[in-house]
Amino acid sequence: MSWPGLGSTMKAGRHPDMKDFHDSNSNQGLPSKQGAGSIQCFAPTQGAGSNHAPASKQGAASHLETDPERRFQRRLAEPEFANTFPWTATVVDPVRPANYPSLSSGDLIAARHRGTFIRPCPATPRYNCCGLNIFHFGQGCDLGCSYCVLSAYLGSEAIILFGNAETDGLQELERRLDDMASGTLSIPPGGAEPSHRFCTGEFTDSLLLDERTGLSEKLVALFKNRAPLTLELKTKTSRIDHLLGLDHGGRTVISFSVNAPKVCQSEEPLAAPLDERLLAASRAAAAGYPIGLHFDPLIYFPGWEDGYAETARRIGQKIPPDTIAWVSLGCFRYLPALKPNILKRRPSALFDAEFIRGQDGKMRYPRPLRRLMYRTVLDLLGPVLGPRTIVYLCMESGRVWKEVMGRDPGTAGLTAMFKGDPRD
Repeated sequence: MSWPGLGSTMKAGRHPDMKDFHDSNSNQGLPSKQGAGSIQCFAPTQGAGSNHAPASKQGAASHLETDPERRFQRRLAEPEFANTFPWTATVVDPVRPANYPSLSSGDLIAARHRGTFIRPCPATPRYNCCGLNIFHFGQGCDLGCSYCVLSAYLGSEAIILFGNAETDGLQELERRLDDMASGTLSIPPGGAEPSHRFCTGEFTDSLLLDERTGLSEKLVALFKNRAPLTLELKTKTSRIDHLLGLDHGGRTVISFSVNAPKVCQSEEPLAAPLDERLLAASRAAAAGYPIGLHFDPLIYFPGWEDGYAETARRIGQKIPPDTIAWVSLGCFRYLPALKPNILKRRPSALFDAEFIRGQDGKMRYPRPLRRLMYRTVLDLLGPVLGPRTIVYLCMESGRVWKEVMGRDPGTAGLTAMFKGDPRD
């Protein structure tokens, strides 16, 4: 059976949380595209609802030293960056959700974020959640993964980075960490204890452009003396060399999304090949970083057992078991609107299996198949994981937890699993 890779931009619905990310009162729109990988540059907003003409060089220069977005854009536009990555950085302020369908793969936008930078995981109702805290430094990805929910949510594969993430964002994060350390963080009545785990890779890839933005270096330094708090950097790339010499104190976990080799090749066409990801994990482990592995989504296809057995074998060859802090497993699930968008671009084997509508409205494999896949992969991974490696199911029901893991920790119990030192 063929597993064709998938192509260009998906255009679909708006993420339900997007209303908090942008200035909904502005009439600012994006200009028409001027060519592949770039759009025309507009001057910064002078007030809500104002319309703009393209900025002159003199006008734009006046903002370079005062606006974090402009300084950020200038850094992204340096020649060595332009020669390495195929994106052209453009400042558009603000960017509205309605603009996303006009953007496509190759567009890189530097904009000001007007919402909060720390957000809870967009958990699915009625399924256990690990309580992950998200540091929201940008959104979008153009690695082209066929199953990507970001494309469905945002309607675009453009990358939007927040130029004020390393100013306003880091200040907000430091305040949160200080409040957690001092015990002064306000928890609403009946609210759960906050998770000790923070991640940057929920709405974009943590490391896709990090060699140029330098954000992770600042985050690693912020967390290194913050035990028991932990930072997770999650990626499908192998771009970790710039992190290897940092003093991380064991408080940063570098995580890699992994899958069966066939899935990596056909459904993740622009991500690093599986072996490159695992070699990067090996280098990160040698530098003292705890490693995370995310099998999400697990995908059913003819020969899936052999495919995931091969991935487990390669993990055992490349990553020392006692360096693996945690492993997540989550079967393929999707919003109903995602299927026609994938099939509109080209045929895909993703939907060859049977699906049912879950309690959260997402389409999922039937429970017996999910249970079989989890048990099989757990058995395959057992010999290559350390005795203290945390293994958990992502966005799964308590019933499936009991059937696969022998217990249902609930969201509170799952969140509590990540309190300790990731090196233990």
